[in-house]
Amino acid sequence: MTAHQPAIADKYKSDHLFLLVGTNPLPNLVAAKLMLKPQGQLYLVHSNKTKAVAERLKRYWTDTERQPQPQFVPVDEADGADIRQKIEQALENIRNGQIGLNYTGGTKTMAVHAVRTMLGYQERKRCPVTLSYLDARSNKMYIEHDNNPAFMTEPLLYEVQPSVQDIVRLHTFKHQESIAREAQLPQLATVLANAHQNPDAIKAWRTWCDEVLRKNARTRKDHEWDKESLLQNLHIELPADPSLHTVAGQMRISFAGSDNTLRLKEAAQQSDFEKIRHLCEWLDGKWLEHYVFDVLSQIRAKRPDSRIHDIGMGIRPQSEPGSPEYDIDIGVMQGYRLYAISCTTDADPGMCKLKLFEAYLRARNMAGDEAFVGLICMTDKPENLERQVGRAWDAEGKVRVFGRPHLSNLADALVNWFISAGA
Repeated sequence: MTAHQPAIADKYKSDHLFLLVGTNPLPNLVAAKLMLKPQGQLYLVHSNKTKAVAERLKRYWTDTERQPQPQFVPVDEADGADIRQKIEQALENIRNGQIGLNYTGGTKTMAVHAVRTMLGYQERKRCPVTLSYLDARSNKMYIEHDNNPAFMTEPLLYEVQPSVQDIVRLHTFKHQESIAREAQLPQLATVLANAHQNPDAIKAWRTWCDEVLRKNARTRKDHEWDKESLLQNLHIELPADPSLHTVAGQMRISFAGSDNTLRLKEAAQQSDFEKIRHLCEWLDGKWLEHYVFDVLSQIRAKRPDSRIHDIGMGIRPQSEPGSPEYDIDIGVMQGYRLYAISCTTDADPGMCKLKLFEAYLRARNMAGDEAFVGLICMTDKPENLERQVGRAWDAEGKVRVFGRPHLSNLADALVNWFISAGA
């Protein structure tokens, strides 16, 4: 798109836009921002099942976008007569202005009867109506205006750019923890990532975590990290295996130590961890998440060709009763597309597949069919897992697995993914 040419011509934008609300509010937000004139009126056509989604959309539209308060149009999603009647009632209260319907969300029954109602209104009142639908595969908007031939726009992926926090606000009223915007101990994480290119170092680090860190810092009964009052007095030995020589050296630098002892309280304070157990979690495997986040931060700053504009780590919204859990290690926004990236230091194919499946479900729940999913793990043959799950889940092209061979050049591997997926 050229700078002076709008993505959607003004003649197709509405003063009054009806949105069919489905379980995923993201397409509704995109449609509202593209198909509604500034300060126009939204009408959220929702069922009992999607009432909470409509309420979150309303809150986001007024609080974040600073737009007029939407009107609710509650319907029985399975009753065509009720759908037509409720939309007709809302239409009768409109005195002037262009009217539109975006039917990307909602059920098929809602779409059929909403479209029929709009076409009937257009014929009866002899005023043009704009119908639109956002195609998830092509990121193009299908538009029918008045009696003119229908057409598809150019791809619109980059025309709307919500943040990771925006996506969370659309899906929940509360957030368990604030989304992290900065990696902790990035230098040590990088050294650990470099060491993990060596299978011997992977085994040695896991042994140190199990036999030294966990053995001393975890409870015997519940296999959880000990109380802070016990951890603050704990001193443990740094890794002594020759394959971890560089790692141990960086640990001394990062934690301001002068010998082969790791004093957990001082180390946590030195590296700005709120609690000592958070440092334990970081050493036990969270370091990979922080390494990946640091790489992504550099990509966003130095690789504009990646087209990513926002990243966040530790996305753990508080779910509403009856709603699925949303827990994503790292979220990356490219236009209105979410990349959900899961990280694990495991190499076992079964465990890697489980992590990938969890991320896939959460990404689809949170960002719909537009979402892409990545797994960063320690498997030696990531392409095998990627091929397997892509076919089994009908997700070829939407899932990417990065393994141990990618660690040496992870930035380029991720950029290639973003460029190919965003093309």
